[in-house]
Amino acid sequence: MEQTNSSGNALDLSTAIPAPNFPEGAKLREYETIFALKADLGDEQVERYKERIRSLIHREGGKAIKFTIWGKKKTQYELGRQSRAIYIHALYLGGSKIVAEIERNLRMSDDVVRYQSIKLADETDASKPVEQDVKLAGDVDQPERPPREERERRDDFGGGEGEFGGDEAESA
Repeated sequence: MEQTNSSGNALDLSTAIPAPNFPEGAKLREYETIFALKADLGDEQVERYKERIRSLIHREGGKAIKFTIWGKKKTQYELGRQSRAIYIHALYLGGSKIVAEIERNLRMSDDVVRYQSIKLADETDASKPVEQDVKLAGDVDQPERPPREERERRDDFGGGEGEFGGDEAESA
């Protein structure tokens, strides 16, 4: 299975690095990383980012537990001139080097607008089962609101003719 990235370079996803086997009773740190991608990316590109992070985790000696694609959501404020983003949540086990490598890769990508990693636990059993990936629908794209209708302009400001802003010669 060969695909191309935005630069036109071929990506070979068939040689994905398998998850390492851990000895009985091994303990690893548990982390989660949430990252936001530009909203105009297609499903195929989003899947490519997910698999890229998964292979990074495996390559660095960690274990990917679960990926959840939260879908396209409205952001609290504009991120990179966009008010919507596609959010992905990754739950994984490993050492601190994994987090540094994931964040380094996310930082270098133009399609990633924000990311954050959090350590959830210091010692988690490495035999924790891998869960099925989940893809949520996200928010429904809502059309732009129509502009407000122009209110009737009142020239007299409620006081009748000549009482407000009238000619000074007339009132003298």
